[in-house]
Amino acid sequence: MVDDEAVWELSVHRRDRRARLDLLGELDLDSAPELLAAVVEQLGAGATDVVLDLTSLQFVDSSGLGTLVGCWRRAQHAGARLVVANPNDDVAMTLEITGLDQILPIDRDAAAA
Repeated sequence: MVDDEAVWELSVHRRDRRARLDLLGELDLDSAPELLAAVVEQLGAGATDVVLDLTSLQFVDSSGLGTLVGCWRRAQHAGARLVVANPNDDVAMTLEITGLDQILPIDRDAAAA
């Protein structure tokens, strides 16, 4: 029996006012609300620096792209800095094709926090 359920994991690492969220698997219609909720929670807890580490993110669909923009906007509104870090080549190309690399702060070589 084949499991068609896509793998998705989100882990949060907090140090002082810096939060790093590690995304694993696919950011899509099913997983995007969890990411937004986690970012909102970290901002509400006083994070001023939020890093979305995409090292292990394999795929992002339009829902996920919209959520990345929504997370960035929430961070701006809260006076925080949000960075999209370490996208693989496929995810980086998706960000480039959609023009989101011109909007979202992206660091392709960010070290783990």
